[in-house]
Amino acid sequence: TNTVPFEVIIPKRKIVVEDYTGTWCGYCPSVAYAVEECHAATNDIAVVAIHKTASSNPDPMHFDDIQILQNEFGVSGFPSARINRSTVWSSPYELSSILSMAGVDTDLAVGILSKLDGSTLSVRVDVVYENGSGTGDKLVVYLLESGVIHEQTNYYNSDPTSPYYQQGNPISDFVHNEALRVSLTEVLGDNISATAELEEFSKTFTVNIPEEYNSTNLSLVAMVVSADNAAKNAQFADIDEDKAYE
Repeated sequence: TNTVPFEVIIPKRKIVVEDYTGTWCGYCPSVAYAVEECHAATNDIAVVAIHKTASSNPDPMHFDDIQILQNEFGVSGFPSARINRSTVWSSPYELSSILSMAGVDTDLAVGILSKLDGSTLSVRVDVVYENGSGTGDKLVVYLLESGVIHEQTNYYNSDPTSPYYQQGNPISDFVHNEALRVSLTEVLGDNISATAELEEFSKTFTVNIPEEYNSTNLSLVAMVVSADNAAKNAQFADIDEDKAYE
């Protein structure tokens, strides 16, 4: 008989951080900087930057369905940030709000496998529950783009306490990361069918990548949300990466 390795995985929780932002928003760099600090402190966060165009100042990363998200999560002013879709992350954007939860043991794991063939992206997302799915659970899958260089309005240019002090207003070469480009599911998620404990739920997606996107800078975020749209766990992966359960 063949020897088959057996591995027990205790899933680690990845915290979803969503940044409602715009290139026209002079105070929005403060959230971008806080997100950078989060990335430096933990690998257990899945970040989504959701851009909106202002009437007098278009944002090239504008997400067409942003109003659905704003209405659902009570987002009015910008910048605005949410933790796991359910908690407002307010200035001064304390890292402890995220680090206290990131990487803790949980009972739900998410895996992502993707393949880019020319301009066609194929994605499979796998979900497994230790205790079975919850009524109303949904799967949300987003395509993101990083490394987008575009000017950013900066109201901190004259503030010596800010990391953006004397960087200009606007900052001409600001690097925008993890910008939400496409929702592969419905923007608030697709229903997860009733799934027993340790049974795998899988869903596949195919999307054509627009020419203006830099395919080398694309990534995916998948999250499982409850009936009230709070994120239960998440996973992120680069394109062409096989990201197993963690």
